[in-house]
Amino acid sequence: MRWVVIILIIAVSGVLGWFIASQSAVHQFLKVPVPTSSSGAAETADPAPARDSEFPGESATSEPSNEDTPLDPPREDMPEPDPLLEPDPEPTTLVPELEGEAALALYRVWIGEARTLHSYPDSVQRMYDVMMCESGGQAGIVNPAGPYSGLFQYADGTWNGDWNTYRENNILDPRSQIFATALAWSLNMQGQWGCYSSPH
Repeated sequence: MRWVVIILIIAVSGVLGWFIASQSAVHQFLKVPVPTSSSGAAETADPAPARDSEFPGESATSEPSNEDTPLDPPREDMPEPDPLLEPDPEPTTLVPELEGEAALALYRVWIGEARTLHSYPDSVQRMYDVMMCESGGQAGIVNPAGPYSGLFQYADGTWNGDWNTYRENNILDPRSQIFATALAWSLNMQGQWGCYSSPH
């Protein structure tokens, strides 16, 4: 009877040992590389280790930077930005509301600016005197005899001549007349004004 018990104990121990060993073998099998169906390359059941960072200080699990993603295309419904306005090289101004001494002081300033832009041999005072002789400094004056208009009493045909780069401006615009006259004098056209020879 004692031999039967010993045999049973040995048998049970053998079965338990085999069971434990088989479980360990299954676990080892899962770690052994197995060929894939397509390339035959070995793969393991364990997940791949996290990749090392390519740059110092970069986390292996960091999200991709916004700099790597393309910018959204501009939306068609967004308004176009206004283009920068080019400065007008010609002095185009409205007839000022100034009168009297304030207007005359402004005209004298413009005569100086015009002489700088369109250099002519005469003085600022000479042009100012011709202006006062022609119109008395009244920008809106029109002599129906010509008709002659504005500070320097331009005839329409003279004002609209090809020489006058200010001809697109209002003939009564005082600043345009001053700059146009400076341009004319720089072209030696002073003889067009009767007051040039004897301004008063």
